[in-house]
Amino acid sequence: MAQSTVADSSRTSRSIYPKPSAFSLSHFSSADFIVKDFIEGLTSSAIPANRRSGSNFGTPTFDPKPYIRTFEGALERLKDLDEDLSAKESELKEGVRRAEIDHARTIDRLSLKFNSTLSEFQRLDSSISDGGGTASRIGGQLEQLEKQHQRAEDAKFLIQCYIEFSRGDTSRLEKLRRTPWVEDSIKCAIVSRQLSLIVKRNEGTAKPGTKELIEAFSESLEQDLLKQFDDAYREFNVQAMKGCAKVLHDFNGGASVISNFLNQMDFFIAAGKINAGEVAIEDDLKEQLSDPDANPPGLDPNLLTLIHEIRDVLKMESETIKEVFPYPEAVLGTFLQRVFQQSLQQRLEMVLEHASNISTLAFLRTLQASRAHVMTLSDDLKAHGLTEHPGPLSPGTTMLLDQNVEELFAPYLQDRGYMEKEKESLEQLYTGLLLKFHMFHAQRKEQKTLGVLDRLKKSRERAIEKVLESELAKSQGDALGKIIGFERKPGKDSHLSDVILSDADGKLNIEFPKRMLKWLAEAVGRSLELSSQADTPKDVSVMLNILVENMRTMFLDVALDAAIETAEAQTKGEPDLSYLQELKPATIIMHLMFSFINTALVPLSQTSLTIKREMTKLTNTTLSALEQKVNTVIQRTIDIVLAHITLLLSRQRKADFKPRDDEVRLTTLQTPTCVSTTAFLEKLTQIATTCLDGANLTHFLTEISHGFRTALLEHLKRHAVNQAGGIMLTKDLAKYQEVVNSWKIPAVRESFEIVAEIGTLFVVRPTAVRDRMRDGVLAKVKPHLLKPYLSRREDYASAGIEKMLASEL
Repeated sequence: MAQSTVADSSRTSRSIYPKPSAFSLSHFSSADFIVKDFIEGLTSSAIPANRRSGSNFGTPTFDPKPYIRTFEGALERLKDLDEDLSAKESELKEGVRRAEIDHARTIDRLSLKFNSTLSEFQRLDSSISDGGGTASRIGGQLEQLEKQHQRAEDAKFLIQCYIEFSRGDTSRLEKLRRTPWVEDSIKCAIVSRQLSLIVKRNEGTAKPGTKELIEAFSESLEQDLLKQFDDAYREFNVQAMKGCAKVLHDFNGGASVISNFLNQMDFFIAAGKINAGEVAIEDDLKEQLSDPDANPPGLDPNLLTLIHEIRDVLKMESETIKEVFPYPEAVLGTFLQRVFQQSLQQRLEMVLEHASNISTLAFLRTLQASRAHVMTLSDDLKAHGLTEHPGPLSPGTTMLLDQNVEELFAPYLQDRGYMEKEKESLEQLYTGLLLKFHMFHAQRKEQKTLGVLDRLKKSRERAIEKVLESELAKSQGDALGKIIGFERKPGKDSHLSDVILSDADGKLNIEFPKRMLKWLAEAVGRSLELSSQADTPKDVSVMLNILVENMRTMFLDVALDAAIETAEAQTKGEPDLSYLQELKPATIIMHLMFSFINTALVPLSQTSLTIKREMTKLTNTTLSALEQKVNTVIQRTIDIVLAHITLLLSRQRKADFKPRDDEVRLTTLQTPTCVSTTAFLEKLTQIATTCLDGANLTHFLTEISHGFRTALLEHLKRHAVNQAGGIMLTKDLAKYQEVVNSWKIPAVRESFEIVAEIGTLFVVRPTAVRDRMRDGVLAKVKPHLLKPYLSRREDYASAGIEKMLASEL
């Protein structure tokens, strides 16, 4: 057995396969460990040394055994290391478990100690609290005793003073009054006030003279304190002012010191001087205020300066009020009320009264500008904060400021008075603008009727006389001239009858409605600023009625009625169609008017369904009535034109289409009737295209063409035609068709072709009549309808046309 072992050992030592290199756990825990390098190391150690050097005897065959042996050995070594590692891991886990058990026990011990300490602390805290409550009670009792002692001392001092005052001695209070300490002055004021109350309660039992002495001392004390405050104000000694204000507030509520503080302000002195002077508005500003075509010029410079000064002084003095007075918000409220209710209101009333004497429009523009600047002032003050600066204004002062602003303009805006002013202004302006227009039509009608228009004329004259006698007429002649369109003659005898009128004054002028709508738009914008939101529907309803009354009733209706009357008066001779010139501007004015109503007025009535419904109804009724009058003018003109065309055609001579051979001239183009008719139609075309457009023009010319075609077809039935006359007839018809085609209306062009086709029946050879009847437009006409025309041919019977036509029937 021993021999075998030795032999094995000898074989092992002589093995050609090397042993794998030894490695440990530290080899794997190294930061430089790479698995690839580790495997390559094992692989290189598995190759025998004699094979590594190579051989010259050809390529050796691969022998896997060395690798197998090497990796088996490495695997065994890894298993050993894994066992060692598991053993160490078990030991470590056991150590961790024991450490955790020790830690838990330590925590339990510490928790017991902490709970015990906390209990001790709570017990100690409870003891201290009980002691503190006791100390607090003792302190409260001591404080109460101190107050009682102080009240007793005060009562003693008060009784002593009262007794001394009853003896006529004021030295005790005088001594207290003369000390430099603010606390003593406060005490002196309090005692003086208490003495006054005591005397009032014991007026029947008090010693004679005591009341007078106390009142005299109190008054002297107040005047002395006010003088001290005045001196401190002049020196701007804030601390001294603050002390006096505190004493006087405790003495009598501070009313006297507040009044004294406000009276000394340079602002009220300057404002008083401004308000003492008269309102003087420059001539340029006056004219701009009264000229509705000019932009609103803004506010009176003096009033604007006053508003700016109010803004600056309130911001500046608010800082002083905050530092000096114990209750600054109350002082600021008094300051605001005095500024608005005295200085600003007084100047505003003067400016508005002066503007009202100029014109209603001047008053309204000034009122709007004033309120806009005051509202801007209010917003600026709220944002600044005044005594609350840099924070926003306090709610109480904000409410007071809003109230003062509202009360400032309430006399001019309440009870619908403002809207009455707007109504008066618009009616005044509209009346002036349409004055010459109405005077022209009134003079035109006065020879025919003294009915409604006569009464209208008189009422309008009264209204205009009111305008002319107003301050506007006296001081703003240029603005008045722009509105009315004339200037009054100098002298006392000037009258409306002195005005020279022209035909243009009685015509519709598109610039008038543009100006009227511009003025109305300004009034609408002003009402949105000045009236409450709840009144907006009522305001725009009033303005709609003013617009309808003036632009429709007093302007469009008058012009359209005049056009209708002129049309109806056309009885003899060629009609004068110049009245049609009113239709185009009328349609443009209607478009402007209803666009404004639907865009600017009706939408503002949304909050009141009832008012909106009434406004919509009025708008639709007005539109329908105006469209009906325009249609009446057009239809009446159509009737007049067709009647005159019929009259012209009736003047056709019988021989025009049956000329003798010696009467035929190649140079003759149309018959005299055709010449006069086409001349009238060309004149009509020029007037229609000038006075009408769009659908109105198309409708008008279409109706004329239909009536003219009917008249021509009837005309052709009345005249006998020979061969030469047929040529004249076709020339006439061609000229008629040329005029109609110049209207460039496809439907008219197509409908008029039948006339030209019928005209060809008079010039074709008798043998070609049948073919002509079966060609083109005539193919659609039944033969019996063509018989009245063919029968007018001179060769109707002799050429066999009658027999041919009979065979077609």
